[in-house]
Amino acid sequence: MIDLDLVKDYRVLFIGDAILDEYVYVTTIGKAVKENALSSIKGKTEQFNGGVWAAASHLHTFCAQVATMPGDKLMVNSRLVDEIYYRKLFVTHELTANPHPHLDFDLKEFDLVVVTDFGHGRMNKEMIERVTKEARYLVVNAQTNATNFGFNLITKYPRADFVVIDELEARLAAHDKESPIEDVILALGFPKIIVTRGTKGAIGFDGAFERQDALTDKVVDSMGAGDAFLAVTAPFAAAGASMRDLLAIGNAAGAIKVGIVGHRESVTKDAIRRYLSG
Repeated sequence: MIDLDLVKDYRVLFIGDAILDEYVYVTTIGKAVKENALSSIKGKTEQFNGGVWAAASHLHTFCAQVATMPGDKLMVNSRLVDEIYYRKLFVTHELTANPHPHLDFDLKEFDLVVVTDFGHGRMNKEMIERVTKEARYLVVNAQTNATNFGFNLITKYPRADFVVIDELEARLAAHDKESPIEDVILALGFPKIIVTRGTKGAIGFDGAFERQDALTDKVVDSMGAGDAFLAVTAPFAAAGASMRDLLAIGNAAGAIKVGIVGHRESVTKDAIRRYLSG
């Protein structure tokens, strides 16, 4: 059994983009009579702290200290969501001022720094240089999304001790659409890396390859599953856990998160323990 108390004394700093995820629930009643548009009845609205805040929330029951260092910008992602099946129908993005002033921390005071780079401006050249020079152990995800497609690549980080990205992000960074994923991982050159593959599970490399299947194919909401995988595995990677254990913990975190709507709840140590023991 994996020792989930291994990182209970760790101090973890998350640096990355501040995001507000808004779900506007609608019931679609059909096509508008005079326009090529769906006609829907608006229901309730939910707002969640996303981005760096959501990622950090998954570690609160694992580690002694979890801090966040977002920037001065806030990306508001507003989604029209089917009220019955939670399918996203339409998304808008607005970059605005972050109303919650961030604190600046001494990176060297933390056992590890986790970067959640969504490509919204927090991780500029100066901040990338700072984290790569000052973090004692550096964990990075550079996400590909509609607002940054092709421009927010993991290769802009000259150093990362542990990387978690999905297969599309890995292939874009390596400029390689067709090769086996193992060749893509080797081309990226990071010492410890996990590439998540959705329902196909994940593959990790730390000198040798390790593969594990996904733990569920029942998805309520996929938003944030990769961030949960990243967040929960990060301190265990810093603690020297095996790649086999990292994949097991990460897949459990992802499986739990896809059963949660939005960011209504976070992954917890007890939930991971139950999942791994079941």
